[in-house]
Amino acid sequence: MADRLDELSAHATPRGLVPHCYRMLGSISEAQQVAVRSDSLATATTACLARSTGRALPTDLVAASDDPEGKLRQRPEVLWLEPIPDELADDRPLGLDYVAALQRLPAPERAALLLHDLEGWPLDRIIDLVGPVHLDRLHLSPRIHPEPDPQLLAAYRAAFEDYDVPAITGFFTDDTIWEMPPFTSWFRGARSIGRLISTHCPAKEAGDQILVPIKANGQPGFAVYMRDPTDNLHRAFQLQVLTLTATGIIHAIAFFDLTLFETFNLPDLLTTLPKNPHEPSPSLHLTRTDKHH
Repeated sequence: MADRLDELSAHATPRGLVPHCYRMLGSISEAQQVAVRSDSLATATTACLARSTGRALPTDLVAASDDPEGKLRQRPEVLWLEPIPDELADDRPLGLDYVAALQRLPAPERAALLLHDLEGWPLDRIIDLVGPVHLDRLHLSPRIHPEPDPQLLAAYRAAFEDYDVPAITGFFTDDTIWEMPPFTSWFRGARSIGRLISTHCPAKEAGDQILVPIKANGQPGFAVYMRDPTDNLHRAFQLQVLTLTATGIIHAIAFFDLTLFETFNLPDLLTTLPKNPHEPSPSLHLTRTDKHH
């Protein structure tokens, strides 16, 4: 997988095609497919327009749930927004909130905004490519994400690995959002999130979960591995991407699409701990198991 990422980066990232296609499509897997077959920003944009339907988060579809102990509703048929590894990103806006907002625009307007605001294309060139658009109606202001606090992230990680629900909810406020595609149910506020975790998380005690730090969309996050009680091994469970402010975590998205572990060059079965991207330390070896084991 690392060789594949290197190949894609060498082919596309210097021209910004992978992150551009990702902003267009909201899917890193589709963005890689389009970018590797494109020889310019124009051809990549045209290819994205041909397949772009817009991807969603649960917060785009339904109101917040007021029943954290209830059944979690799931819609696997929905095209869900995906995160992008920082290794495939560029220095332009890629925050999950920004990419989600782009997905709410019609595809031609999305392309026009990106080509104008990020690539500096003139209006006549944009119209030649995507058709008539009204740029004066289009404007998105990306959120400025603060540098993550390593101590906060370490404490958050420890709270999950200790399965200390009161400590976990202490990182959230009454306005914090927790969502979990492909589940449409999402929750607002520390109390609801705590009830959700207490009811639905498969962990029962300290050591059941191991969190591996990742970086996605210019934001901190964790790959969560859950202990399988049948063989006492930790297997891929979810990817969390966090939105931070100076006071704590205001948004957490837990992605349950396990194919994203391969996209992030992470193993399905955790055998050794990898390098923490938030702390300078030697990189340790990771072994990927067969997906069907």
